[in-house]
Amino acid sequence: MKFPLLTRAGAIAAVAVAILFPLALVTGKVAERRTRAAEVESVFARETSGSQTVVGPLLALACEETVVEERVVKRSGKDDTVSEQKTRACPTAYFAPRTLDVAAQVPVESRHRGIYPIRLYRAALGFAGEFDWPSPPSQEGAVSRRWKGASIVVATGDARGIKSVSPLAWGADTIAFTAGRSDRAPGFSLEAPLGDFGAVAATGAVGYRFSMELIGTGHLMLGPVGDTTRIRLASDWPHPSFMGAFSPDERKVGPQGFEAAWKTTHFATGGRSAWQPRFQKGQPMRWEKATGFSLADPVNVYSLSYRATEYGFLFVLFTFAGLALAEVTAGIRLHPVQYAMVGSGLAVFFLLLIALAEHIAFGQAYAVAAAACMLLLTYYLRHPLGSLARTMTFLGALLVLYGALYALLRSEDHALLAGSLLVFGVLAAGMITTRRMDWGSIAGRLETAPANGAAA
Repeated sequence: MKFPLLTRAGAIAAVAVAILFPLALVTGKVAERRTRAAEVESVFARETSGSQTVVGPLLALACEETVVEERVVKRSGKDDTVSEQKTRACPTAYFAPRTLDVAAQVPVESRHRGIYPIRLYRAALGFAGEFDWPSPPSQEGAVSRRWKGASIVVATGDARGIKSVSPLAWGADTIAFTAGRSDRAPGFSLEAPLGDFGAVAATGAVGYRFSMELIGTGHLMLGPVGDTTRIRLASDWPHPSFMGAFSPDERKVGPQGFEAAWKTTHFATGGRSAWQPRFQKGQPMRWEKATGFSLADPVNVYSLSYRATEYGFLFVLFTFAGLALAEVTAGIRLHPVQYAMVGSGLAVFFLLLIALAEHIAFGQAYAVAAAACMLLLTYYLRHPLGSLARTMTFLGALLVLYGALYALLRSEDHALLAGSLLVFGVLAAGMITTRRMDWGSIAGRLETAPANGAAA
């Protein structure tokens, strides 16, 4: 063999590449379980309530117009023009409150479907503020328009999640909410009829107040429809992901939960001109500039397991590099089959991790899977490595390797930095250890030395 060292390095590299196949199978299994968990959560949402977007309250004013129509009739053989008045409906107009204050407590419950966790929030929402009564509708020529009836409407993403609604406090009156008409677009979940506009019209501002209990999954969004909107959310969920068109002006996030506050004006949201055309065309209720939070889960077992498998090849590379370094420094020789066995043991670790993490806490699952694989690899390599000192050194290296991976998984924001430092550290250790070696003599020794463990 003309280049024994390169040939051996190529054989070890081929084994390392071959280990990519079982690692890919494990990665596919993690993706399959994650997809299954998402399906279970989706089924739960269809059976209970999905993500919620609350838009409102809005003042809905039904419009009625009177027009004069002329028609030609024949009388005594002559054409005669007859005028008659006709009354017809015109598009309902929707008006935002002058001020909108929303305060919400959003406790989160953990439930399970089989082995899959599901998180459900139960939001207690309080709405308060003032409406300015609008001016009479515009008049065009012979067309006479007037407001006919008034009501307060509220839209939610999934009306099934509405568990209770208090009566609407409207000025000095109290009005019960009714279910919105689902056969009419835009669809609103709640409607409080104020009666004939002429009977309820007033000058100046009218205060309102009501509350709602709403359950949902995934995320909770609120539409800042007021000319001035103030939103304050508080929850016991410690990992919120703030989302939507606006970031919180104030936020406080800790292990016990979070508090967040927003303040917007119609200058930022676009006001009535942003959504009134959609309503006039009878299109479904939608508010693109809603803001809120989602129930992010940084310790999701499937995400963490998937991220762990992304470092699988580094595990194999570092372990094989350590074994190869032991070969050249201690004068032992390992067979490629032994490398394959060690690589397979490393791949099984990730399968054990995802299987255990579905039943116990991820940290515990990681510790159990890592301990099992380290003991198996240490026991297997005790004879090939030739001495207890080398075996303990190998065990210590595995402890560092598994500990470093766990730190990478827990520190997502600094994973690239920590991983780069780990790769640099392993490379530096290998270069420093072998800086005085005579690779020519090592190549000759490898050409004639028998493989350890061949007769075991």
